[in-house]
Amino acid sequence: MQKYISSKELSNIILPNYGKGTGHINYNQDYGNITTDYFSTESGITYYYNTTNFYNDTIVEDSNNEEVSFLCFNTGNSLLLEDTTKKDQFIFDSNMCASARKYKGYNTKKSYSKNQQYLLHYISFKKELLNEITANNKNLFGVKENFKTHSFSVDLISKITQKQKTLLNDLKKVSSLTDKLQEMYLESKLLELIYTTFTRPDINNSDQIYLSVQDIEALNRAKIILIENIINPPSIKDLAHKSAMNDYKLKKGFKQLFGNTVYGFLQEYRLNKAKALLEKGDINIGEVASIVGYKRLSHFSMVFKKYFGMNPSEIKMNQIQ
Repeated sequence: MQKYISSKELSNIILPNYGKGTGHINYNQDYGNITTDYFSTESGITYYYNTTNFYNDTIVEDSNNEEVSFLCFNTGNSLLLEDTTKKDQFIFDSNMCASARKYKGYNTKKSYSKNQQYLLHYISFKKELLNEITANNKNLFGVKENFKTHSFSVDLISKITQKQKTLLNDLKKVSSLTDKLQEMYLESKLLELIYTTFTRPDINNSDQIYLSVQDIEALNRAKIILIENIINPPSIKDLAHKSAMNDYKLKKGFKQLFGNTVYGFLQEYRLNKAKALLEKGDINIGEVASIVGYKRLSHFSMVFKKYFGMNPSEIKMNQIQ
């Protein structure tokens, strides 16, 4: 049975106002658990790390009465947001980051699947600080809206890089702050994450396209088709036809949504599946190469080593030892 939770019900875990400090909030109920670790700086930046797990499929109402600009990093499961006024939907996929804005009167519903872990990192900015930052850096917020409703807009979306992942892992230690030196260290990591995100070439590239909910569904279909046909993958033209979109939007949208080209994704998937099979230790290298769609063993070995930095045979040897 689906559970509905109003924003009023969660009012006691509203994040703190701007002001220096750290804290930990745990909201444990019979329907699930929400925890928030936060860290606010004197300069007007607040970082908070939110973990959520519900025991049933759950809809959570989210609302506020002021405009807020923020960065968000999703390191957990994909999250569906629905604007309650216009019924527009936005899927915030896993391993993605976005710059976004909630408008005054913001009111959405967020859909959570039962027994799934949702991990969201937010960095919000005090309005005066953001105005100062963007005065000479117009490309930071509002460069091009990827998605907009009455309640919120998403300017740019990019795949989380390895460097961003490292910085996010450092920031998760905010709950264990015990002295000034640790606080200074974490603040430096927070500032580095902001700078790294805003100066990424793909964040500053306004050559992105709008992806509707239908487009995102079609792109996810395309990804599934690739996974199901790794031995004989379709051409771009056939894949576009099967996923019900044109060639241009398939190629452009796929890279924008998943952070890789169509065939770049296919190669990554093949190689990671091959590594998993090799690690089981009960199948030979030639069979693995064939299962993931490589016709020539020599080509498979070359690509594998280039990607993982070791030969397939080394993986096998590690399993024997």
